[in-house]
Amino acid sequence: MIVLILASIISGLWVNRSCSRLISLSDKITYLYENGNRDEAVATARKLEHDWEHFRIIAAVLIKSDRLSEVDRISTRISYYAENGRDELVPELIELHHILEQLRDSDTPKLSTVL
Repeated sequence: MIVLILASIISGLWVNRSCSRLISLSDKITYLYENGNRDEAVATARKLEHDWEHFRIIAAVLIKSDRLSEVDRISTRISYYAENGRDELVPELIELHHILEQLRDSDTPKLSTVL
């Protein structure tokens, strides 16, 4: 029982930390893109995509896949939009930010979810 509780707490903290890092990256891309620093925005978008893929591999075991699929859909387009200067980039990043916040907040360990 203690092992299950610890696993739940650790996995919840990992999801929380990972989502926070992805949110920071999406905010950084928005800032860079809006301030005309397109090359850095593209590099950061690629990092976001890479970090998301790494997160998704492990998160697929911990989180329902339907909750991950929306982020998956958006994250695959971010680099393309940044590289090509598409107007859709900022709205997509805003949506990504909100979805990641929901994912992070819903998987924060709470006593009721651990027990």
